[in-house]
Amino acid sequence: MALINPIICPKRPFYTWSVWFVALTLTFALASAKVQAQESSNPNLRFSLSGAIEFALEQNVSVENARLDEQAANLKVREITSVGFPQISATYGVNDNFIIQKVIVPDGSIFNPEIPKGQPLALQFQPRYGGNAAVTVRQLLFDGSYLVGLQAVKTYRDLAAKNREMTRTQVVEQIKKAYYGALVSFERLRTLDGALLRTEQSLAELQTLNKEGFAEQLDVDRLRVQHNNLRAQREKVAAVCEISLNLLKFQMGYPVAQSIELSDSLSVLVNLRALPLESGFDIRKRPEMQLLMLQQTGLNLEIKSLKSGYLPSLALQAQRGALAGSNTFSQVRDPGGSWFAYGSVGLGLNSNVFDSFTKKYKIQQKKVELSKSLNLTDQFRQAAWMEEAHAITQLRNQIRALEVQEENLRLSRQILSVTQ
Repeated sequence: MALINPIICPKRPFYTWSVWFVALTLTFALASAKVQAQESSNPNLRFSLSGAIEFALEQNVSVENARLDEQAANLKVREITSVGFPQISATYGVNDNFIIQKVIVPDGSIFNPEIPKGQPLALQFQPRYGGNAAVTVRQLLFDGSYLVGLQAVKTYRDLAAKNREMTRTQVVEQIKKAYYGALVSFERLRTLDGALLRTEQSLAELQTLNKEGFAEQLDVDRLRVQHNNLRAQREKVAAVCEISLNLLKFQMGYPVAQSIELSDSLSVLVNLRALPLESGFDIRKRPEMQLLMLQQTGLNLEIKSLKSGYLPSLALQAQRGALAGSNTFSQVRDPGGSWFAYGSVGLGLNSNVFDSFTKKYKIQQKKVELSKSLNLTDQFRQAAWMEEAHAITQLRNQIRALEVQEENLRLSRQILSVTQ
């Protein structure tokens, strides 16, 4: 056998193998780190009712929008309060009067004796290039609408906070309904699975008896029909379970494509006998009622603000600036050229004497809105009372039905023990 020439097939140096080993190690490390990051980014797939509510309050779109609305309300409050702070403005401008407007004097002989008496004369008093630079400071001293706006700041902020609270309450209610609905669907599925198992066992025993001549074929067919009906019903309930889980994930803000499991059970969460059966809830604690009351407070403040618009407003204004004028542009462009300073301080009183009854009609519109809000409050009070009474009646009926079903279950177990 011929030996391989080391010149034709050289050996790889040791550092080359080391580089390849380090590269492979880093590749596997980065891949495993990416997988771990993806796994850690996914939330826990098992949720209790409290965990689902906590997740929804962080991820639900409605809750997030309510939080953004509250943030926008706080920014609006800052906008309202900033009106009472000093307002500073600055202006600067340079003009080229390429056609200078002249002043007409009826009798030009006053300025030029050579002109016949009574003949008009056009005089030029303005240079071709002009400039103006000024800084103005304005401070509001009194404005009735602004004072009412400061009173409405707390109401405006409370209105946004109450709206967020009501949104959170509605989301919690939706999560509970979806969670309980999913639990009920899975409980029905487990019941059907047990019924199917018992039916399959009975069907197998009955088929054996039929083969041996101890049972009629008609009985076998009847039991097979019952078994097929149970299978069809199970498929429907399984679809309902999937829909219930998707609804829960949607309400939670959880990715619908990912799987989820429920860790709580109906026996742990639901205790009908522990629920109150008497009416004693204070409707003033309902977020909807509190929101309506805040809306009425806001409407009263809007009416008060419109009425205060009849009062004059007072402001202090100070101005400091300089004017420039020359027939040479360099004199206007240069800050040290033909510039002449000026300044002024004054008070300004602004009063709307007659607005063609605009404010009057606006006030009447707000009063109509206030009356509608009062009507909605009475309507909600009646609806809440009916809702509470209906819920208590349903709860009592369900407790009675539960007691009947528990008695039937006890009797069924006795019959089963006797037949066995």
